[in-house]
Amino acid sequence: MQCGFPSCEEFIAAVRTGTKNPRDCSFISRNRAYAFEAVQKMGELWPEVPLLFHPRPGFTGLLALNNPDDTSMVIVTGNNEYTEQVLMTVFSTTECPFFLLFIDTGGNTVDMSMVYQTLTAERISNGLEHAGIMKRKSTGTLIIPGLAASLGPDVEKLTGWRINVGPVCAAELPLFLSDIWIPPL
Repeated sequence: MQCGFPSCEEFIAAVRTGTKNPRDCSFISRNRAYAFEAVQKMGELWPEVPLLFHPRPGFTGLLALNNPDDTSMVIVTGNNEYTEQVLMTVFSTTECPFFLLFIDTGGNTVDMSMVYQTLTAERISNGLEHAGIMKRKSTGTLIIPGLAASLGPDVEKLTGWRINVGPVCAAELPLFLSDIWIPPL
């Protein structure tokens, strides 16, 4: 192999031990290699989040990250304070432009909002409308959390937008979007 290892598995083991970087593989694009590196470093950046907590309402509405335009994706999440901290940590690792839409879930995390039904297709549609994003762009790509996958068809019917089901864990967003995960300058 071009990387000097007899197999991809051995190369991956070297990446895990820190003796090689993902960018040392000639088959991985620059952005994808960076996405792997960002996920590896996420442990150092990750905010401390308690395992058990009551709802903690945070920001509700639309954030524009890295100067998005009308072609930029919209990522949906709940309005839990800890979710906001985690997502801001994840998005600090890229210059890729996004809209981030925090839906009022009563401060529940996405998993609990699915249990309590505070994250619904109607709330997502209303959140897009209230944020004014529907006036800016009539169609687009909406990424909903993996745990909210069951809402996808209903959100698509209500909004007319293409729905991509994202990862379950926010830390996996760089890998999920690795083709466009642009390293900061």
